[in-house]
Amino acid sequence: MTTAKARAQYHHGDLESALILTARKLTKRNGVEHLSLRQVAQEIGVSPSAAYHYFPDRDSLLGALGFSLFEELADYQERELAKISGSGIKAARERFRTLGRTYFEWAVREPHLFNLMFSDFCLIESASQQTREESRAFINLTRALDELLTSGAIDKKMRPYGELLSWSTVHGATSLIVAGHLESENFDAVLDGLEIALGIRK
Repeated sequence: MTTAKARAQYHHGDLESALILTARKLTKRNGVEHLSLRQVAQEIGVSPSAAYHYFPDRDSLLGALGFSLFEELADYQERELAKISGSGIKAARERFRTLGRTYFEWAVREPHLFNLMFSDFCLIESASQQTREESRAFINLTRALDELLTSGAIDKKMRPYGELLSWSTVHGATSLIVAGHLESENFDAVLDGLEIALGIRK
């Protein structure tokens, strides 16, 4: 595709989305270390100046990509949550564990993208768009913990520790597995231990 044709194709904001999607593809394939805005533009077939119109530098592009990846993770979690029906302690526990399981599954399936999401520059760049507390993934966790409380699965005294304990446990174990320092077969035991730590009733 020539540059002129590419410019004609990516109009009315399409180029911005195309740059993010292409950065995702290249990061998924090779990691983020050698990614450049010029490389992304070349992959699409547009001039670097056209890419710089939307993103002034590499970090701003990766920040936008990181934001989209948090949304992608939340989409996956919500699709899996939608498969769970019912109420009460059993359903609340299943939804809570599903959030942890889907976090782990997504990260193992997309290790380069997962590492990008929690890199320093990505978190700094994406902070202006959305903070961790405002992210849908974090909101889903808060709702699951609230459901555990209202269903009677956890005591009120444990609720204030729910987000911190859950996020740090699941993210920590997932990061170790992605880095190759922990076997993936251990993840169910991590969720079991988290339930014990929170005092979740069965």
